[in-house]
Amino acid sequence: MKKYMEVIKTANVWILLTAAFLLAALLELCVFQFSYFSQNFGDYNRIELDLSQMAGYNGEALPLLPDNPTVSFDGLSQQVRSVTVRTAGPIQVLSGNIGICDEANAYRTMGAGSFQVNPGGHESAFTVRLHSHGALTRLRINFTEELEEPVFLLSVVLNERIPLQIHGLRLVLMAGLFFAAFCVLRFRLYEAEYCPEKKSHGRMNLLVLAFCLLVSCWILYGGSPSHQYLRPYPSLEELRSPKMVVDAYMQQLDAFEKGQAALDLDVNPALLELENPYDKGERDKKEIAYHWDRAYYNGQYYSYFGLAPLFMVYYPVYWLTGMLPTELLAGTLLSVFAILAVFGAIQGLYQIFRPRANLVLFLLGEAAVVFGSFLYLMQASLSFYYLPLISGVGWLAAFAGFSSFACLRENGMKRMLLFFLAGISVVMLVLSRPNMVILAAAFGAPLFLGVLFDKAMRPGDKLRCALPFLAPVLLGGIGVMYYNQIRFGSVFEFGTAFQLTESDIRYNGLVLSLHHFLSMLYHYFGESFVYTEFFPFLRFTTEKCVDFGNYLYQEYSAGLFQMPLNLGVFLAGLTLGGREKKDSLKRRICWLLLVSILGLGYLDFLLGGIHIRYVCDLSLAVSLMAFLLILGHIHFEGTRSSRILYVITLGLLLLTVSRGWLTIFSNETNAIRQANPDFYLSVAKMFRL
Repeated sequence: MKKYMEVIKTANVWILLTAAFLLAALLELCVFQFSYFSQNFGDYNRIELDLSQMAGYNGEALPLLPDNPTVSFDGLSQQVRSVTVRTAGPIQVLSGNIGICDEANAYRTMGAGSFQVNPGGHESAFTVRLHSHGALTRLRINFTEELEEPVFLLSVVLNERIPLQIHGLRLVLMAGLFFAAFCVLRFRLYEAEYCPEKKSHGRMNLLVLAFCLLVSCWILYGGSPSHQYLRPYPSLEELRSPKMVVDAYMQQLDAFEKGQAALDLDVNPALLELENPYDKGERDKKEIAYHWDRAYYNGQYYSYFGLAPLFMVYYPVYWLTGMLPTELLAGTLLSVFAILAVFGAIQGLYQIFRPRANLVLFLLGEAAVVFGSFLYLMQASLSFYYLPLISGVGWLAAFAGFSSFACLRENGMKRMLLFFLAGISVVMLVLSRPNMVILAAAFGAPLFLGVLFDKAMRPGDKLRCALPFLAPVLLGGIGVMYYNQIRFGSVFEFGTAFQLTESDIRYNGLVLSLHHFLSMLYHYFGESFVYTEFFPFLRFTTEKCVDFGNYLYQEYSAGLFQMPLNLGVFLAGLTLGGREKKDSLKRRICWLLLVSILGLGYLDFLLGGIHIRYVCDLSLAVSLMAFLLILGHIHFEGTRSSRILYVITLGLLLLTVSRGWLTIFSNETNAIRQANPDFYLSVAKMFRL
């Protein structure tokens, strides 16, 4: 092993790149294409089953109907190693399984394999490897997914020859990982400390940023098979459709264009006659038609979703093109902004915390923060529900970055500009997710108080720092309160109390309950993914708990500690237990962040419930805090234990990136699977041997 390490440490970069591609190609051929080469061994004859002899055959194909999506072929006597099925039908991912009878199980049909297929797309054929004990006597094809229309079997072939199928994306990713590992070993980057002043470190930082932006653009590409990212201005019929043909932001833009705050939606007069229109049980029992998840107040509908995405994406696109963005395009643009803001926040907070950061941990940790904060999950959900969340993540990061750089800069116009941008960030954060301002206060309060009580600063300089920040905050706050007042008669009501949803939100209030607090810790931090054998290998739990004393909204969720990066928050004990005066600012920020994260989690739990969207309120703050603590306490040093801990940490960061990537394909909406089945299945092939 030492011999190979010495070769790597003296090799030219181009040689390392070539070696990485050769090693990736070797793995591709010897591991992932093993079935292609192994099929030449054994006596397996190709047999195409005669579909025309099956009941229901229409002359071209054998239809499987929604009420009985199963077909069995009996009377077989054949050694088999695979079955290949070509299908036609609806454009959607359908799952199923293959059952067989053979000499070992002549009377019971046993499950032998599973499949996924898109009958109406390019991925309309599937192959399942089989291993019959003796001759196969029966073959059953069963679709486990609920069918809405028939699926047609065009052919069923036993022992079809498997073609050589090199997966380009898998090959490139493996080569990229090998090349990165070779470079780390070649230049001994694992021993280097991050230094932002070095140009080489800056370029590596930009490479990580480019990678994160590329993933976001890849989601944009894969989220729509037609790559149509704009849609015409909706008609009045579309705007008023109770089936949510258009999202809340399109409805709000339409309302503003008509000079009104209320949405232009039909209001069912029967709503006014209900004892409690916010009681879903009463609405359902009396069969009242209404618009789901809109705020209903004084006989009119309003949107309670934050306005920031409207001003950041919808209006600019509308003014430039005369059309409106799809949720996919809106989510992507907001995600690009959020990624840039997160990288800016990391640089600013690094200057504040000044950890002795290991270079490799810093670079990999940056990517882990983006992936581990569920940012790509929010983008890939392709739902307007997540747009204010993405915007909130971006503006929270922007505030942390602007505030850090402002407090570090010397007095002058640039410092005033940074404080002004920090104030703008607070206003935009309120217009995204108002509750996340609690986290902004935790980041900013220690920094701003440090400036305020700095004895070396003159009062005039302090005023020049405060005014640029306070001016947009006060003006924006007045604007937000006025907007709330004209809609709901209260400057502090954003509309969530009046939404027509699962329950009457007005009864959700703050209570001091240790049981509820511990439940929040479990569901928001500890709750596990449900892990599966097949792609995408994980899914969110829908576990229901009924021990809260009353109704609590519960849907798809998982805890933040499912992203291993976030386990780094437990290192806070080492920072908080320190006594050095130079670390006092770090300790204050850590204390406030911990308290605000737990406080906001408890607030969301009581007022909202259990849902991955509420967990996402906390995700960026937890990931940033964990990342900075890891940089401060994990180093590649001379002792064996520190090096083992360093390698374990690298593995956990890579696992965070991997899980964050998988949530693109497994989330609340599973939108990519539904919107572009071929893209989903082509990615799933990466993991198929």
